[in-house]
Amino acid sequence: MDKENPKVSVIICAYTMERLRDIHEAVDSVLAQTFKPYEVIVAVDHNKELFQRLKDSLPEQVKFVLNEGANGLSETRNVGIRASTGEITAFIDDDAVAEGDWLENLAKQFHDPKVVAVGGRAIPIWPSGRRPLWFAEELDWIVGCTYKGLPLNGNEIRNVPGCNMAFSKQAFEVAGLFGKNFGRVGDSGVGEEADFCLRLKYKLPDALILYEPRAVIYHKVPPWRLALKYMVKRSFDEGVYKSKLKNLSLSVPQNQLSTESSYLRYLLFTAIPERLRCFWKEGSLLQVGAIVIGIAAVGMGYLMGSLLIKEDIRGIY
Repeated sequence: MDKENPKVSVIICAYTMERLRDIHEAVDSVLAQTFKPYEVIVAVDHNKELFQRLKDSLPEQVKFVLNEGANGLSETRNVGIRASTGEITAFIDDDAVAEGDWLENLAKQFHDPKVVAVGGRAIPIWPSGRRPLWFAEELDWIVGCTYKGLPLNGNEIRNVPGCNMAFSKQAFEVAGLFGKNFGRVGDSGVGEEADFCLRLKYKLPDALILYEPRAVIYHKVPPWRLALKYMVKRSFDEGVYKSKLKNLSLSVPQNQLSTESSYLRYLLFTAIPERLRCFWKEGSLLQVGAIVIGIAAVGMGYLMGSLLIKEDIRGIY
C-alpha cells in the first residue's frame, strides 16, 4: 500500500427509490473529495428499477453492482466489497453527505500498518433544522449518528459506525465479510459492524480500530425516525442484537463486550444526573424521560433476545 496515496474504494449501499435524490447527493459529495477515491461503487439491494435509474443518471466513473443474494445491508455491502479493487474500502450511507476532507481524514489513519479500521463522526441533519427538545445527544445512535458518551479508549473504539467507516483490505482477508446473523433489512436490524469488528479484533488482537472525529459526514434524519414508536422499536432491536452478539460471539473475550456496560454507566451516573440538577432548563426532563424509555426498551429487547436464543438451543438439543 502507498502510505501517502492509498487506493480507496468508496461503497454506497442503496435499496429504495425514495432516496434517489439523496443517493445523488451522497455520490456528488464523494466525487468532490480533496482526496480523490480510486473508485466509487453503488451497491443496490434487490431493486432493479433503482439500479437502472442510477446507472442512467450518475457519472460514468461510478461502478454499479446489484445484490441478488440474501436480502439486506450486510450482503449488499459484501457484494460491493467483492467488486472493489482498492487497498482501503470506505462506506458512507446513501442518505448522508460527506465533508470535503472526509476521505482524506479517514485514509491518513491507515499510514500506521497496525490500523485495520477507522470510523468517523456522523452529525444529524434534523428535519426542522434543529434538534428536537426531547432528543438527548446521548440517543443520536438511534438515528444512525455519533452519540455523546461514546465509549473510547484514547482514540480506539470497539466498533466503527456503519454510516461512516473504512477498512484495510487485510481486514476482509482475515475476518471474512459481514455476517448474515446481523444487519439491516429495510428499516429493521442492526449490529453487523460490531459483529465484524469483534471477529476482526479476535483474529488480530494487536490491530487498531480507531475513531477519527475529523472525518465528518452529515446524516439526514427522516421525520418518522423522531416518533416515540420508532425510538422504542430501535432501542428494543438494539437489545435483541446485544443478546445475539453476546451469545453468538462465543470466541470473543468478554472484555470486548464491555462497551455497552460503559455506556449504560455513563447514562445512569452522568447523563441523567446532569439533567436532573438542571431540571429547570428547557427540555431537560423530557430528555431524562427519553433516556429512561430507551434504557428500558433496550433491556426488554435484551431479555427477549436471550429467551429466544435459549429456545433455539433447546430446539437443537
